[in-house]
Amino acid sequence: MAEDTAAGVTVQVPPDLAAKAEEKGWPLELLRQALAQGGQPADLMRFMDMGVSPEQAQAFLAGPRAFRDRGSPPPGQAPALDLSWMNVSTEWGVRARPDKRGLTIEAINIGTYGEVPEVWEHQTEMPRGAGPIPDVESMGYTIYQKQEVWSENAASLYEEGIQRRWRPATDIPWDTIEPLPDDIERAMCQLCTHLSEKAQLEADVLARWLPEISYGYHEVKLYLAATISECGRHADVFRKRALANGGGLGIQSPGWGFRSIVDARNYSEMVVIQMVLHDGFTLAQLAHGEAFAHNGAEKLIFRLAMQDKARHVAYGIGHLKHVLIHRPNRRQEMQRYLEKGERALIVDDRDTPTREALAILLGGGKSESQLNEGYNRLLAVRRKQFNEYVHRLDVVGLGDRRERMHPRAQAFLDPPRN
Repeated sequence: MAEDTAAGVTVQVPPDLAAKAEEKGWPLELLRQALAQGGQPADLMRFMDMGVSPEQAQAFLAGPRAFRDRGSPPPGQAPALDLSWMNVSTEWGVRARPDKRGLTIEAINIGTYGEVPEVWEHQTEMPRGAGPIPDVESMGYTIYQKQEVWSENAASLYEEGIQRRWRPATDIPWDTIEPLPDDIERAMCQLCTHLSEKAQLEADVLARWLPEISYGYHEVKLYLAATISECGRHADVFRKRALANGGGLGIQSPGWGFRSIVDARNYSEMVVIQMVLHDGFTLAQLAHGEAFAHNGAEKLIFRLAMQDKARHVAYGIGHLKHVLIHRPNRRQEMQRYLEKGERALIVDDRDTPTREALAILLGGGKSESQLNEGYNRLLAVRRKQFNEYVHRLDVVGLGDRRERMHPRAQAFLDPPRN
């Protein structure tokens, strides 16, 4: 076993580590230095297998203190206390008190801890309000501007979401489901397949953006984490409904509208298309689902999903409003995103399985008269979707969207209110 003495302490290099060093061209002196500074043999073996060069290792040992300070004191000797961390220059003496809803995010956003910067300067996972230390590596975040992600209601929506969470396995009265005619059951299963697919896509999309947001905006990160869970719950509950009554999953959606969401190149584009447009349309769809539900389980599924989805829309509208107020130069950019999403939704009208399934459910069957009634009601659903969408845009200052929409979309709109 190779050994050396550093600061009066014998440093031993295990034979297998010495053999690996010879194979990889690491000098024994480098290993002794690393071991003396607290390096572990297993870590050093891994670094060599990863292709770390002796020069890179030497530069690392000569740089950050973190690795050098890992050394253990001699046996039986307590480590010396530094305690410099106790002199951190953060705000001290702040007592956060619960509000009427408990110790919420809003309740702890007091003093400097509630100050949300326009630009977050730290590329690490440092919590907002904590004291930074030098030499911490970047974590690779890409979003550091408040206007890119912020919505004033993010914290309250997060708190509401976690307080109103529900469990598909036990909170839905599955035993109230009774057999339905085959055409109705098949239509319900097709609709549930579509809704489950949409929910899974949204969870995937939000999860893709969550790690891009820096920790200066933890309210948004918390909200997105809760929303991803809600989307997963929707994918779960609608899949369970499709399998709970002797039916099964239907056919997948063509995915034309999905593509516009996945292809979003920035966070605001994704939010505008997914949470302002698509989630708003899904919300109206869920409201009609509760109306044609056939039993207590279905009614509760649609009602609970509506509550969740309403929060998704509220965040999307809140973010769009924040962008328009604080970055008015992005107004035309937001208009282009909305146009992109609208055109994809118009193409999605060719999703024949889901359209026909909704017509059967809205009409109560597939006879000629029932289908005629179903398609008339389906047009009413579409009108509701577009009119609610335009009303939300009018509230945030994009009332001129009405005149910019594709003629096929404008056909669903009621006359403007005076």
